[in-house]
Amino acid sequence: MKMQITVNIKNEDNSELTESTTIEVDIPEVEAFTGPEVFDEVFDHYERGVIEARNGVVEKATEKYLSAVAKKKRSQSSICKEENSLKDQKSIL
Repeated sequence: MKMQITVNIKNEDNSELTESTTIEVDIPEVEAFTGPEVFDEVFDHYERGVIEARNGVVEKATEKYLSAVAKKKRSQSSICKEENSLKDQKSIL
């Protein structure tokens, strides 16, 4: 059995800032819970896998988010450089 975890980072207008990030993790079959004596062990296996997957998918989504931030900063920086260049050219004339 598998669990799929998907993270979406969206702008205020609901448009996606980055593409979805998805991860799948194996989880114990429902039939593995055969009784109270194995519940703790099976649930621990489930919980550890899900927590690791959640942390992994959030880490990947954060990398995409920071990449989008860096791209925006670069484009803003180049716009500022262009504006400054135009100001410099006007002051020379």
